[in-house]
Amino acid sequence: MSSMSDNTSENINDNEAPLRRLNGRLQACDQCRARKVACDHTRPVCTRCLKRNQASECTYTVGAVLQPRRRVRRQKAKVANTTLNPVDLRPANGLGSPSSGYMGFTSHAPVYEQTKRSLSLLQGQGPDAGPSPSFSVDRATPRLAFNQLPHLVRHMSIYVLEALPGQSNEQIVFNHEAGQRNGWRQDALARITRSVQELLEKNPDGTGPDLERIAEMICNNSAQPFPDIDDPHRWMSQFCDTSSLRWESIGLIWEGLERLGDVVTALWPSRIQWLPGKASQDVSRTYMTYCVDLARHFCEGNPLLLDLHRCRTTLLSMVDGDAAGSCWYSHGADVAMMTFMGLHALDQETPYMPTLCSEHRRRVVAQIFYTDKWCVAFSGRPPLIHRRFCKTPLPLDLADEDLVADEATLRKAVSELDDRGWNTKGQIYPATLIRARRMLASTLEEVMEIALSCVVCITLDELRNIQTRELETFAALPAHLQYSPHLLLDPELDTVSVYARMLLRLSHLQTMFLLERLLLLNGSLDEGNLLLFSFEMLTLTLALWTHKDRFADMRRNFEWLLIAHAAPAGGILCLELLNPTFTGKHPGDARITRSSIIQNLSLLVGFLDWVRPSAPNGDLCMDCKVIIQRVLDYTLNGSLDGNSPRAALAFDFPEPLDFNFELLDTFDWLHTDI
Repeated sequence: MSSMSDNTSENINDNEAPLRRLNGRLQACDQCRARKVACDHTRPVCTRCLKRNQASECTYTVGAVLQPRRRVRRQKAKVANTTLNPVDLRPANGLGSPSSGYMGFTSHAPVYEQTKRSLSLLQGQGPDAGPSPSFSVDRATPRLAFNQLPHLVRHMSIYVLEALPGQSNEQIVFNHEAGQRNGWRQDALARITRSVQELLEKNPDGTGPDLERIAEMICNNSAQPFPDIDDPHRWMSQFCDTSSLRWESIGLIWEGLERLGDVVTALWPSRIQWLPGKASQDVSRTYMTYCVDLARHFCEGNPLLLDLHRCRTTLLSMVDGDAAGSCWYSHGADVAMMTFMGLHALDQETPYMPTLCSEHRRRVVAQIFYTDKWCVAFSGRPPLIHRRFCKTPLPLDLADEDLVADEATLRKAVSELDDRGWNTKGQIYPATLIRARRMLASTLEEVMEIALSCVVCITLDELRNIQTRELETFAALPAHLQYSPHLLLDPELDTVSVYARMLLRLSHLQTMFLLERLLLLNGSLDEGNLLLFSFEMLTLTLALWTHKDRFADMRRNFEWLLIAHAAPAGGILCLELLNPTFTGKHPGDARITRSSIIQNLSLLVGFLDWVRPSAPNGDLCMDCKVIIQRVLDYTLNGSLDGNSPRAALAFDFPEPLDFNFELLDTFDWLHTDI
């Protein structure tokens, strides 16, 4: 017995419940496992060891399976000895061992899957005889008491719950009468808020609720698997019902408050409202970050958590700015989680019958993909996901109402799509804009690949071919996604429709603008096309500001639109004023005259001045405003000292302007090295 007492730190105690392996089988004793014979798992000594007179050597060593009690002790020790940051929380993954995640073609997994299928066929079984034990996901997740969780997890959990309605630090209220649209996000949010209200309801004696008990339940729910389910209501029940709330569910409350799901639903009324005097995007960022970190502590990733993480990145871009490190790092985590889960490599099913679950995954992938391309164009940083490695099909242009409806309604909606997957009703759904922007992002990535390449080896014909494909892609979009200036003159037209068309048009113009700059940099003859694209891009962006009452709900995007579209276009128009290339009216567009350029640049100065200096992109907007003002002063007043235009503009300028935005930096003519 001395040998057993020496190994108490490694062996399982006799009075503890028998452990099971990842495949669900009971753990064998060390002797039977070494001899590769069956063990009856009797404690403290199995029958086979008794018969062999080896009772003293019959041990049950913890090997591939971790003991829950010992894992808790390790967690406590870690928290006691280390000061943790919320972003450094290590996922517990329910069992304490991280999942391997998606394993692609170059890994060992495909080889062993092929071997397993061959073995099954040789043994007379079907190729799908059953899942490999090592990849089983049906194992039970041990439940932990709240006081067994790390201190930081407990602190964050209570802090998040205390901000909900009726609690000690309440920040928001739920308004179930506000939501008039029936997108799946709105349905899910309504169910979540009702479930939260039930949990937080006070006891009849006026006490409660017990936040520790509620937090314990949410933590244990967050550690449960999140399987794909075809039925939309059962799929939502995994995170919407009172007994199944997860930390992702609480995070969706803050996502709904800030309306971060997509561009279309951002214009719909929200079911969540701030308490008077509490409104703050910084507060939303804090609570969304806590919810994401808590969810990541209990699981490696799931589509719902990935969607919440993506929404958090959107919020960071609005709070800190699109060029900020926090936004870029968060976007990098989005891409990492997406590829870890293998959502970038979803196969095209034939025949494919969409479900809310499958379409949600496709939409999230598409949103992360096109966000990556806009970030690259804005910052000049290399992309984090390449189109050649992202083979997930486009989402279908289906209404959310159809995805949550019965099977017959969904099949009817699918049958009414055209052969390319677009709806034929002329409606703009959340999926419509996601699908269109994903398509346009592929061409933009080709442009960025050329612009940011270390070795520039491109011909003018190749660039023109890309231009042709971009024109064809944009022209192939349905008619109800094409923009026309008369849309702004129709006050009865849906604001969502107008804004969606303007965004798509701006995306197309940006790609054409960058391609034209590449053509000129590679020696193409200047035919005035760059000025045409710049003028239209500027006037279209200014239309959002001149109609800002109509687009009030989207004002938070104005700063990004200014820097991404209006500022580069303004730089080209400034150059045209300093070095005219035509007289009278422009031969390609009669609207473009010296007077119209000055008028639009004056409006741009007002738009830039509207941005607060303390705003995330306020310093960039201020620099643009100062230069454009000097160009207008020089153009209208003339040079006071007779020097060159650039010398007059550079006089008394504090420092050289340098956006470091590659092709978007059209003010490079003011740099000191020029």
